[in-house]
This record gives sequence, C-alpha cells and structure tokens, in this order.
Amino acid sequence: MDKITVIIPVYNVEKYLKEAIDATINQTYKNLEIILVDDGSKDSSGKICDEYAKKDNRIIVIHQENKGMSGARNVGLDYATGKYIMFADSDDTFELNACEKLYDFIEKTNADYVVGNYRNMDEDGTKWKNPVFDTNKYVESRLSIEDYNTSFYIMNSAVWNKIFRKSFLDELNIKFIEKLPAEDAIFTTYCFMKSKTVYYMSDVIYNYRQRASDSISTNCSKAYFMGINKAYRIIYNNFKENNYLDYYRFFYAKSMNYILYKFIDSSELTKEERIDVLDNMKWFYVLSNDLKIPTILKSVQYIIESITKKDYSQTLKYCEILNQVRKMLPKEIKEKMSKPNAETYKQIEDTDINVEILEKKEKLMEEMKNTNIKILDTEKCLTKIKNERKSIARFNDGEIDLVIGNTLKYQESDPELCNKLENILKEKQDFCIIGIPDVINGFNNLTEESETFWVKNMDRTRNKFIQYLNANVEYGTANVAKFYIRHKDRSNCSKYFSMLKEIWEDRDVLICEEEQTRLGVGNDLLDGAKSIKRIIFPLENAFNKYEETMTRLKKENKDVLIILALGPISTVLAYDLARERIPSTRFRKF
Repeated sequence: MDKITVIIPVYNVEKYLKEAIDATINQTYKNLEIILVDDGSKDSSGKICDEYAKKDNRIIVIHQENKGMSGARNVGLDYATGKYIMFADSDDTFELNACEKLYDFIEKTNADYVVGNYRNMDEDGTKWKNPVFDTNKYVESRLSIEDYNTSFYIMNSAVWNKIFRKSFLDELNIKFIEKLPAEDAIFTTYCFMKSKTVYYMSDVIYNYRQRASDSISTNCSKAYFMGINKAYRIIYNNFKENNYLDYYRFFYAKSMNYILYKFIDSSELTKEERIDVLDNMKWFYVLSNDLKIPTILKSVQYIIESITKKDYSQTLKYCEILNQVRKMLPKEIKEKMSKPNAETYKQIEDTDINVEILEKKEKLMEEMKNTNIKILDTEKCLTKIKNERKSIARFNDGEIDLVIGNTLKYQESDPELCNKLENILKEKQDFCIIGIPDVINGFNNLTEESETFWVKNMDRTRNKFIQYLNANVEYGTANVAKFYIRHKDRSNCSKYFSMLKEIWEDRDVLICEEEQTRLGVGNDLLDGAKSIKRIIFPLENAFNKYEETMTRLKKENKDVLIILALGPISTVLAYDLARERIPSTRFRKF
C-alpha cells in the first residue's frame, strides 16, 4: 500500500493536540508518514509532539520558530515523502477510516485530488448530527470548474478534507503563501484551476472544531484586512489569468459578503483605519458591479455604491447602522445574512459578463493611478461659468477622435480643425474652461451601457489624448450640459438644471445649432432668457463655415450669450470667441 503523508501544523494547542494525533495514528490505513510541525509553541504542544514521536516511528517532529500556518505546512511539504498528501489542523480530528476511504477513492478515480465530506463539532468535541454537505443532495461525483451548480458548493477553501496526489502538487510547484490570511483559499482554488481530474466523495472523513476563542468576527485588525486584500487580489488574478472568471463570480459573491460583514462587525478599527482599509479594498468592491453580483440586502448595495464613489464617510454611516442592527440579531441570522442564497447564485448563473470589457477597464484603471488631471465636477463647473462669466469649450468622444486623426459621421477629418483642437488642449490659459470627459480619471456613476461605451473609447484613445493634457491646468467636466445622460445617480439633475438656466437668465441668447438640434424647443430650458435668436447650420461638415461664422459672431454685442450646438466646430468657436472676450458656451443637445 502506498504511503500517505499527513501534515499537521502545531501551535499552542495543548488542550486538543492529543485528540488530533490519536485520531491520526489510529487510522485503519497504517502506511502513514505523520509530520508534526511545532511552529514555535509557547505551551506544552512541542513536548507532546516529542512524546508521541518516541512511541510511533511513523511520526516526524519538526520544531521551528513561528512562521504561521502557511510556513508550517510548507515545511511539512518539504519533508513529505508519501505518494499522497493530507493535511489536518491540530485542534480537529479525522474519522478513523478517513485515510483508507480517501486512498481507495483516489486510487479508483486516478484523480489529482479528492474532496471528502466533513462535519462540524462543538468545542467540547460533540459532533453535529448532519454533515456539511447534504448526502442526499451531493453524491459521489466528478467536479469541474465549469460546473457551477455542483462543484462550487462542494469546493470549499480548506485543505483538511482533501487528499492530494504529491506528483500533482510537485508539478504545480505550489506552496502556501506565508503571512497572509485566506492561504487555504489561494492554495485550493489554484489547485482546482490547474487540475485535470477532481472527485468528491460523500463519506464524512473530518471533524472541524468550532472554537469560540477562535472567533475573529469582532476583533479583525487593520493588518488582517490588509492581508485579506492581498490574498483576494492573488485569487482574483489567478482566476482571471486562467480564464475562469465565470466561476470566480460565485467565489466572489461568497467572499465579498463574508469579508464585508467582518469589516462591519469589527470593533478593532479606528475611523482612520477603516477609511484606509476601504480605500485599499475599493478595487475589490468595485468588482461587485463589474461582475454583476447582486447584493442580498439593499443596505449592502448602498455600502457598495458609496465605496465605489469613494464616499467613505457615507460608507461608515451605513456600516454603523448595520453594525447596531447585527448586534441585536441571533448568531444564526447573522450568519445567514453573510451567505448568498440560492436565488443569488441563480441570478449570477443567468447573467453574462463581458470579460473583454472588464479586462480593458482594469487596464485603464491601472493607468489612471498614474495620472493627476484636475477636473471640476458639474456643480463647480456651472458655478464658475455663471459667477465668472467663463466660456467653456468641451471635448467629448468626437473631438478626441478628431484630435487623433479619425473621421466622424458628420465631420470629416479636416487638418485645420484637428490642428485647432490640438492647440486648444496644449495651450495653458485662463480665459476659457476646457471641458474634458471625467472618465479620464475613472468610471464612476455610469450606467452599464455608458461604461461599456467609454471603456471601449478610452481603450482606443486615452493614451493618445492624455498626452495633450496638462497636470497644471484645471479642466471642467465635459458633462456640464449632459449630466443626466447615461448616469445611474440622477438625484442632482434638478439642481444642475436650475444652475444651468441661471447662466442665461434675463440675458439675450444667440443659439448656433445644426438644423436638427432645436435646442430648448418643446421644453422650458430657455424660458428665463430675455430674448432668443437662432442661426441654423447644415448637419454635415459645419467647420466649412467656420470663418464666416466667426466673423458674424464677433459682430454681436458682447453681452449676448452665445450657445453653440454644432458638434466639434463648437469647441473651436467657443474657445476663439472667449479669446475675443465674447461669452459663449459650447453645448450639443440637452
């Protein structure tokens, strides 16, 4: 019979250690190599290990300075000589036939590794009646990373209910990442991605002790969350690089809820530490939207949205409310809150994601970390236009395309127009606000449709466009007149429209627009204007009339407000008119 190596990290568990070792040496399968790694224990655990080694020559004891669970397991792997590898925690126990059952099954299936069923037990060793995986629902089966309905529920993150083929682990050259929480999850998910054959065996082989003293639900430190952040980044990157994001979405839904409630319940974090944790883990919570993961509770949705907006003050308010509510709930209800239900997983399975768009967005977000372009938000931009009578020349996707040499549907790539647009971006001046898309800095508050549009557009044009921008210039948002289009949160639209209308209130207005625009027709947008005149331009290639138009507009009284809705020519006209101290605003349509 082949040798099985059982690796047991040991650290300050004198109360439970003998029970764990007894359950291992008394296995019905006898050809074992039992490696006890005393990880710098301060109690009598190391002595207990040595006493057992004297009585059983299958036991190898390694004493080392404390390296943590991962470090102890890695040392065990270095010493292991068995054909198969199993792990146990030093406060848990195997069923006495665990090794035999797992050995027979992995030999029969020729699997890379096998997952067994397990049950929880109380701190005093009382075993729970039912195993974790319902034996009526989950029967012997082959697992696949593409089978979300069965495999996801069975493939828990722990290593102690599994038997691994050592040659499989050696081929992967895999070790546990040290000094990080969630080291089991990193290890097991990577093994699952790289495996060719994995099977589940419904026999209960392990007893997992629920220790009250181990609970970290209310005492998670900043260091813990920073470690989790690194671990989750590793796991996500592994799934992404191996093209298994569909499966990862299920893993994410479970992990996101689990860690969020850890954060909410923790009593060990100061306000400053909480904000630091949120800022470092923002990438993780943003994935909730990118991966289309539904939230279980509306309150969690509010929290995710506020994190995405970097409104951490509001995030903490929501978290405090939820924290107070959870303090009044029984343990079983709190646990249920943190676990996605079957309906949630069904929604995930029924909703597709665009992996290409997600990858492009992540690449762009990484690039955005290294840019420092100042862009006034809508309210500040409108205030500046009104109070300082500033003109604004807006660059949106069409103008960006022209700058880099592309042709638009209604405007050919004219060298003179492109040159003018390029010079506007390059010049540093204060007589005109230059409006640019705020998606240069991030993709906040966009509908899914709009985000997809801008990710595609920025992926094509951002690097070329950004070379014209100046970190010393304060730009305005190009959305100053389109703040309601393609945005998720439109709660401020009424205020912005009021501010917009104040710009031309009691003023003479001249509108230059394309023949199909009809700005302000059929609505009350311009009701506050003193008078309104219009100049109508052809729909296509309006830049052909640039000189003619400029000459005409320069003759207008300088108190007249000129609104330009002519596409890219508006940007150039608004800028050149501002140079002449003629107030103008480059808009398109409202």
